[in-house]
Amino acid sequence: MRYLEKSEFLGNAPTIQIDRKIFGELEQVAQWSIVKKSGKDVFWGIKTGGSIDCIPIIRDGVVYFGACDHNFYAVDAETGKEIWRFRTGGPMAGDKAAFENGIIYFGSFDGIMYAVSAKDGREIWRFKAGNKLFNQIVYKGVLYFGSKDGVFYALDGITGRELWRFYARDSIMTPCLFNERIYFGSWDCNLYVLSLKGELIWKFTAADQVNWGVVADENAVYFGSRDHHLYAVSHDGRLLWKFKTSDAVISTPFIGDDAIYFGSYDYNFYAVSKSGKLLWKFGTGNILYACPIVYEGKVIFGACDKNFYALSLDGKLLWNVKIDEFESHGPAAYNGRIYFCAWDCKMRCVSAKTGKVFWEFKTSIGTPSPVDVDSELNETSFEVIIPESQDGKDEGRYSTQKKDIGDYQSPEDSAYMSGSQYKSRVRYGSF
Repeated sequence: MRYLEKSEFLGNAPTIQIDRKIFGELEQVAQWSIVKKSGKDVFWGIKTGGSIDCIPIIRDGVVYFGACDHNFYAVDAETGKEIWRFRTGGPMAGDKAAFENGIIYFGSFDGIMYAVSAKDGREIWRFKAGNKLFNQIVYKGVLYFGSKDGVFYALDGITGRELWRFYARDSIMTPCLFNERIYFGSWDCNLYVLSLKGELIWKFTAADQVNWGVVADENAVYFGSRDHHLYAVSHDGRLLWKFKTSDAVISTPFIGDDAIYFGSYDYNFYAVSKSGKLLWKFGTGNILYACPIVYEGKVIFGACDKNFYALSLDGKLLWNVKIDEFESHGPAAYNGRIYFCAWDCKMRCVSAKTGKVFWEFKTSIGTPSPVDVDSELNETSFEVIIPESQDGKDEGRYSTQKKDIGDYQSPEDSAYMSGSQYKSRVRYGSF
């Protein structure tokens, strides 16, 4: 990525010099701005570096996760000490690995699905797919996953033998399984529902890409889209309601007892009822795409404003951990502790009660991973959105808003549109 040495502000402001020392920070700001401007995603453009862009999984006191340094790690959950690592041929990014019968399954951007022993990291088998891989689930000895080229696979979990494949028309990222059905979204704007034999049961078309994860309960299937909506669809494919935000909904939702929780590119974190009515929203300083969890009465998630948050179930800030880069995808919880990965090349373990950091684990490369924005989006200019001044107080940007009446959209009703609190726009040039 190339930057001009000078930047020209819009309006009558003079041209200013950019200090090369802040290029790293500028690059990150520019990348998010390109993503927002383009209405697309640069996920598949992640390159080799030390960043960790996944949700960890924890089994028997061990934390498992992949990183963009091509390594898949097993780390002691209590101490943060490395147990073993497994080397792949490309960066690993995605929601989380899958675990069954002592085997860990994970895909890489080298297009290979790996099955290794959870005990010692010994390879059991590998399967070559047609393109980059993101996330996987395993159920009753069968492994299910999609790829960048729109192919969804089912493999025998013990042998790695292909059982069947299903073709969508664009990237597939995070599937889920509910009541013997497989649900996944695609960048071709569709939510697909398959039988365990790979037969299409039905599909639902949104107005834009269904980029990330799908979740389901007895009431509905929930997913976000780049068309600025969170959807609730019945198990026979009917739209129940959709809730509108001010920007793309990339975050995989979390189903709580009384609410659905998710983030948006409009910088807000939302809680909506299971009938689609707004309960509250919490403002952060940048976009949200990480997957939240609810643990010990707290809603826990990360944002791209370099903060990791814990809120009460009514949306009040309880604690936050400041980190060096944005948090990736979402946390895991275990034994009163929260585990989360970040773009700053670190896995952290913190207290669920207070946010106190117990330990940090750093990957083999200390430099954050670059993103090839040019090739992914074919963009030649970008616009940076800068927050209005908050008088120097970080806490000033945190806000919770409630409504007594739900702001949602049923198939017949009009939708809610929240206003952005970030107004100032500065054009930094081209590259």
